[in-house]
Amino acid sequence: MAVEVSLNTPLAEALSNVVQPKLSEVGWSTGGLDDSALGEYIILMLVNGKTQEQIAAELSNDLLNLGPDDSGATDFAKWLFDQVDMLNTQINGDSVSSTQPAQAGQVIPAYHTEERHPRNDVSQGENSTAPDADMSEAMDDIQNGSIPTGPRSMRNAPKNGNKRLMGQLSKAMDRSGDALLHRVRPQQGTERINMHNRQPPKGPRNDQVRNQRVPPSLRSTSIPSNGIHNSVPTAPLMNTTPQQQMQLFAMLEEQARMMSQIFSPQQQNFMPAMSQPMINRNFQTGGQQNSQPGRSLFERVEKPPQRQTGNYNNRSQHSAQGRWKDHSQNGQDADVNQESTDGDVSSSMEHIEGQKKTNFGDKVWIAGKSQEKDHVSERKFVDDAAAEDEELIVPENIITSSSQPSTLGTENRHFPPFNVYFRWRSYSTSSPQNDTQAPNIAILGGGITGLASAYYLTQKLPNARVTLFEGSDRLGGWLQSKQVDVGTGKVVFEQGPRTLRPTKPNGWLTIELLRDLGLEDQALTTAKSSVAAQRRFIYYPDRLVRIPGPGSSLWSTLYALSTEPVFQGSFYAILSEITKSQRQEIEDESIGSFISRRFSSSLANNLVSAGIHGIYAGDVYQLSARSILPSLWYGEAVNGSIVKGLVRRRKLRYPRDQALYETWRDEPQQSQTITKIRDCSVFTFKEGVGQLAAKLEAALIAAPKVDIKRQKRIHAIDLQRKDDHFQIELTVRNEMDGIEKLSKQEFTHVISTLSSKTLHAIVKPQAALPSLAATPFVTVMVVNLFYSNPALLPVHGFGYLLPRSLKFEQNPEFALGVVFDSDATIGQDSILGTKVTVMLGGHWWDEWESFPDEGEGASMAKAILRRHLGITEDPQAIRVGLQRDCIPQYTVGHYSRMMEADKVLRRFKGRLRVAGNSYTGVGLNDCVRAARDIVAGLVDNTETTGLEFFARENDPTLA
Repeated sequence: MAVEVSLNTPLAEALSNVVQPKLSEVGWSTGGLDDSALGEYIILMLVNGKTQEQIAAELSNDLLNLGPDDSGATDFAKWLFDQVDMLNTQINGDSVSSTQPAQAGQVIPAYHTEERHPRNDVSQGENSTAPDADMSEAMDDIQNGSIPTGPRSMRNAPKNGNKRLMGQLSKAMDRSGDALLHRVRPQQGTERINMHNRQPPKGPRNDQVRNQRVPPSLRSTSIPSNGIHNSVPTAPLMNTTPQQQMQLFAMLEEQARMMSQIFSPQQQNFMPAMSQPMINRNFQTGGQQNSQPGRSLFERVEKPPQRQTGNYNNRSQHSAQGRWKDHSQNGQDADVNQESTDGDVSSSMEHIEGQKKTNFGDKVWIAGKSQEKDHVSERKFVDDAAAEDEELIVPENIITSSSQPSTLGTENRHFPPFNVYFRWRSYSTSSPQNDTQAPNIAILGGGITGLASAYYLTQKLPNARVTLFEGSDRLGGWLQSKQVDVGTGKVVFEQGPRTLRPTKPNGWLTIELLRDLGLEDQALTTAKSSVAAQRRFIYYPDRLVRIPGPGSSLWSTLYALSTEPVFQGSFYAILSEITKSQRQEIEDESIGSFISRRFSSSLANNLVSAGIHGIYAGDVYQLSARSILPSLWYGEAVNGSIVKGLVRRRKLRYPRDQALYETWRDEPQQSQTITKIRDCSVFTFKEGVGQLAAKLEAALIAAPKVDIKRQKRIHAIDLQRKDDHFQIELTVRNEMDGIEKLSKQEFTHVISTLSSKTLHAIVKPQAALPSLAATPFVTVMVVNLFYSNPALLPVHGFGYLLPRSLKFEQNPEFALGVVFDSDATIGQDSILGTKVTVMLGGHWWDEWESFPDEGEGASMAKAILRRHLGITEDPQAIRVGLQRDCIPQYTVGHYSRMMEADKVLRRFKGRLRVAGNSYTGVGLNDCVRAARDIVAGLVDNTETTGLEFFARENDPTLA
């Protein structure tokens, strides 16, 4: 009698308790509290009805890369099924007799069993590297559950045969003269399997560190979890003990001391990082760490001893025929949130007579019910797949003395140092009579940038009066997470960003914000060793192909690069990049042009275009390489070659980031929760990313000097001079009893988080900022679907993206990508099932005058899942949302346009400042960083605009 394993049952918990110690015993796990990914995945395979043979094959081939003669996976699978029978008998009282061993073909069924289309049936082996259609033999192997593990002559040789190739390989691999190959199973369980006994030198012979074992993780090279680009290698310290970390850091400090002795004092003057010995003070006290709780960056600044109260320093026409006329484009009224970077996109529209209306409300359908809910559009999904590792830059023109005040103005565009940048200063306006008055600051737009700006003002300028104007009846902008009742539980649907990346520096600033808000306990993290982090796919030409990355074996990577059309020519293009000549006198170019010039056009059209679809929903031949891929763009200029820079590990860093890294380097030890968030692949919250916006809103409502004005649209912004000082006059459009009236309000400063073209339309004179109007936007439709069957996906991972090179027959819906939410955001839903999100449109819809309605969108999403994944079931719940003009496109010339806008905004004498995803980054982390920098400029009383970043002296440089 078959045994059924279900999640969140006593049997599953009992299995989890015995599997994890077993993994430590056989050396496949460290045994730590945070090293449970493999155990959880094994339980998930049982829940999905995998057989004993399938589990053994996946462990041996895909997960652990065991040798062909290693029977560890087979023994473990047999032990596992014996445990299932025994524990089920103990808990439930009936099962297959424990005296009868589990057969190799025994299946533990999942909740539902279905026949999948043969072409998409890759669940047998969980390997996404499918062969070409004409390779019938290899296809048969995959369908039968076996994965190619080497050349065909090796794979087809009989077990007892003595083929010539096998003999040659055996001789070449003979190491009997050195040491026996064996499995190392120490107590830690972190060593490699079949690791060679001899190890490379670790230092001088008389150094005691040489005699200490350095874990493999310190010698490994990580590949970014986005799976698209081969990024800068890193040396993770997750699997090392504190003693091993201290030994490594001590060795690095000794190297730093030697370097400081090599350079003369005159040379060190040009090297700020070498001006003082780079010695960690914690090592001078025996390595004892400071255990006091961490503080935010704002709190680590020197405050003056006294502070006076009251002062502060051509797409084809779609079948849905309809057009909308937007009044705001004629230079008239503009909603605060209309086309805003952070606000809701509910703009004022007029329907043209005789055509079909296509502006629809977001609805959620529940199977068996008729239920409609209001639509609130959110910010574009942000996966940050193209996020780079930290970059190293030495600031060239930065003030090093904390005693010198910052005089950032028209003549000096350099960023002040960090200790000056956030030092509390007394504020005074140009008018003497205003010296004792508190600042009166207006924030336009209630999206994440506006909310974060208002929150930082309450923390850093508590005497300031803050008024936040929002054009809709809700705050959060593109951020909104909705909990939907589905049967006996609830699921979270995300129409905007669903996960955040903890990358330095902007990601760490977001982590500090959630810590200050008390949200760290609500965070859900996805470990770097999880299935979602290590498995990402691309659909080309008619199947899912796994992108090589963490967790991929060397054989599977080489096999994919040599057989899959999507990778055709990529390996040679990367190797030959070093021979390409460096660019000359190019101020900017498109991403497609840049990648084609340095690598190949196939790499640009396939892999790179798919990655850009997942973040910007844009066209690689329109978007700016300088603005979107700065590390690669400047890497070519500095190193002469992108590959050279990666091999030499020559990192870049922006001057404005230097102080942040210095502060984090000397920060106190953080809590275990914050450290876990920093070290994860991605994170979200139990109630969705919208929980961050809700927490900020609650904090602002509780602040005594914050006034939130909803459904207030800004009609005009004008700089006024009264007496001997300047101020900003806002013309606000109020609607009362169906009658609209205009009122004027004056503020000392205005922070605009509106979209760039909306701001251009309302600033007087309206032709003042033409460069802001040049930024285009794309519209994206997001479709959330939930299925009650938890074993519906043929593969598991984060999801897959679609490149621009895909044929129309495979993507007639103009899809951008599909996210497997049930794998990517585990822990949000209270009911078991399969949750996916389909994203449509983007740059494919640039010239469309109308868009699909909710019914058409749902049908398009289901057609994509049926064609690509073989999913034919009807979903239990669907949510469709159309996000109009949600993502700004940093097209070629964006950098120069922002430099011009910075010059024009300086005419406002620092009274009007801008922030948001129209300028310095489209991600949520970028918006939080922009809000923080804006408030820092107000605290420092500098005439900043929010666009100081766009200056040649602030370009990244080498250390």
